[in-house]
Amino acid sequence: MNSMERIGAVLSGGTPDRRPFTLTLSLYGARLTGTSAVDYFADPALYAAGQRAVVDLCEPDILFGPFALALEAEAYGATVERFPDAPPLVKKHAFKTPEDIAGLPRPTPASDPGLGFLVESVRAVVQDQHGTRPVAVPITAPCDLPVLLLGMDQWLNTLLFKPELAAIWSLLAIEHFESLAAAYFKAGVNFLVSPVMLANPSIIHPELADRTILPILRDAFGRSPGPIVFHHGGNRLSRSLDRLMGLPNIAGYVVDERDALTVSRRTLGAAPLLLGNLSGPHFSRRSPAEISERTTRVLRDREQDPNFILASSNADIPYDTDPDCIVAVRKAVEVF
Repeated sequence: MNSMERIGAVLSGGTPDRRPFTLTLSLYGARLTGTSAVDYFADPALYAAGQRAVVDLCEPDILFGPFALALEAEAYGATVERFPDAPPLVKKHAFKTPEDIAGLPRPTPASDPGLGFLVESVRAVVQDQHGTRPVAVPITAPCDLPVLLLGMDQWLNTLLFKPELAAIWSLLAIEHFESLAAAYFKAGVNFLVSPVMLANPSIIHPELADRTILPILRDAFGRSPGPIVFHHGGNRLSRSLDRLMGLPNIAGYVVDERDALTVSRRTLGAAPLLLGNLSGPHFSRRSPAEISERTTRVLRDREQDPNFILASSNADIPYDTDPDCIVAVRKAVEVF
């Protein structure tokens, strides 16, 4: 089986030849090709070459488009800082007050270089893999885009005390999600991965989330022309999964390393994909032996779960990670 067939077998209820796995190695392609991340996250050809190097190193069953959500914010005027060994990050929010939405631009992949890079990078990776390996792409959750543009305090204050203004911001974020999702699927991606931060009870009270955040997600996700994987967004997810299961077009859930996979599966039921849960950012601080042991432990835990895909969770695997740590996952999967 190739990777596309292996993932297809899982999705269709078949039996793959081995457990599929993936690692979030969006950034790591720059390390493998000796490219500065500044250039890598600006040139689709460099990005595709980096993902080709990822395949050569460890043959993951799913590749990723750029994990560079800051470029979505930059399209609206946010100031972005670039690093030679990390993805771009938002340095300064685009707007000082929520009332500034009156002058907000409406960028598209055709009009904005950053959005254009994101879409064309995905297209380049899809074409480079010739249909042998699924390609996923991270996309900012619509409830979180205003956080990147305004800041957390401003957005929460708007949600709580300025409902009419919050509705305008919500519509902007929903339409942005819809436009970018359509461009991604047109470029050939197989599914989106949306890290959702603001719906988590560790950040926002569940009752407020039910009233303000989930309707945004429901509307935006319902407009997606293809499947979405709900990403934990850096927070524990297993205890709040029951509130998130009714969202449209959700194919699966990526949970945090701290989440109990057994609890997550019990809540979800048998059908949805469950992905996790090796912490990506910890790869640079663990030895190959420790990563191999953790991988085997997760595989043993999910041995009877046909809808589980071994995956790294949280953010990108760091640039300075020892390649042997990444290869250790592949070897552990093969041995198991």
